[in-house]
Amino acid sequence: MSSSSDKDKIIEVQGELIKNLQKQVKEWEDWKASSKQRHAKGKAKADLAISKNKSTLRFKTTRKPKK
Repeated sequence: MSSSSDKDKIIEVQGELIKNLQKQVKEWEDWKASSKQRHAKGKAKADLAISKNKSTLRFKTTRKPKK
């Protein structure tokens, strides 16, 4: 009888460990997704840079400097 109760305890503890690991994996995946949003690549990175400096870029291209 004691061996079956020991096995039940082990299974219960393993279940808790699995839940904790699943929670950690979810948190890590959420962090990874937010990190990808912060660090754009390729065309998305260029678009982000253009949109940030769009007003400056528009000013530089439409105004002629005084001589």
